[in-house]
Amino acid sequence: MGSTKPPTSSTSPGEEAEPTYNPADPQSAPKLVNFHLRQLGLGEQSVDTGKGYVQRVLPDGLGWCRALALTEAAWPEGTELCVLVHWYPDAALRRNTNTGRVPPSAEEHWRDRLTATADALESLGYVVERNGPPRSPHTHWSAEFLVYRMAPGVAPLRLSPEAWAGAEPNPPHYQRSGWYPDPDPVREIEDVLGEASVLGRCRYSFDPVQPATSGVCHVGSITQTVWPPDAELCAWLRWWPADEFERAADTGVVPPGAHEHWMKQTKRVQDALEQAGYTVRWRARPWDLATENYADALVHRPKQQGASRSE
Repeated sequence: MGSTKPPTSSTSPGEEAEPTYNPADPQSAPKLVNFHLRQLGLGEQSVDTGKGYVQRVLPDGLGWCRALALTEAAWPEGTELCVLVHWYPDAALRRNTNTGRVPPSAEEHWRDRLTATADALESLGYVVERNGPPRSPHTHWSAEFLVYRMAPGVAPLRLSPEAWAGAEPNPPHYQRSGWYPDPDPVREIEDVLGEASVLGRCRYSFDPVQPATSGVCHVGSITQTVWPPDAELCAWLRWWPADEFERAADTGVVPPGAHEHWMKQTKRVQDALEQAGYTVRWRARPWDLATENYADALVHRPKQQGASRSE
């Protein structure tokens, strides 16, 4: 499966200070996990060449990883930190973009390295899940992990191995010509919000399409790695308050009535979606109107039957 020895660098990864995690800073979680990936020899290193530029160095033969921030609305229940980690195969074992040919040992590389990477992260106390429909070198450029840390005293609720049985990946991947699945989750949810007169922004523009006295919504796609396994479709919804209830850009002052406005209008959005058969999941941590610009949720339409998390 290969070594996890880090690449040679002008600065040893062991000398790097561990970043501090701050739940109020969305970028602090990926900074911490990327630090640990570098410590494990699985992330990208920056090497000072001494020639006026910094060179990017990747692990040799192992594939490499990068952690990205993930909306808290998609975090598993009981987590205190969660990121999406992308794993990219070694350059020599990637699908040829011109011919579509996949190297003979690519599947073994994916299988072995994904197992080794998950084990390495779990050795540091993280919970690692490969959720969503299966990915392979024949269908995708990369694989994804959900990597999280539980709050003290809380046991992780992992998906059962059968949760994604029979599921097929939505685009982007190599076996379909279109980017969006059919039906497109974003358009389906936008149609519901539009009919209920709570959609304030369309997919292709941030210009309000109706009076924004109730705030404005934007719906975007989200990776299937965080879709509930019982979801027929799923998307990421963000709601911004009306202009009169936004905190002042210069002073940071929150206008009177802002809290009530947030509660009333996010419930209005939720009610419209639930009446149309959707499930809306806001994040567990309360919104801080003094520092945050919007509220967001994971919105999905369940299938008739689905799997659930189990201990």
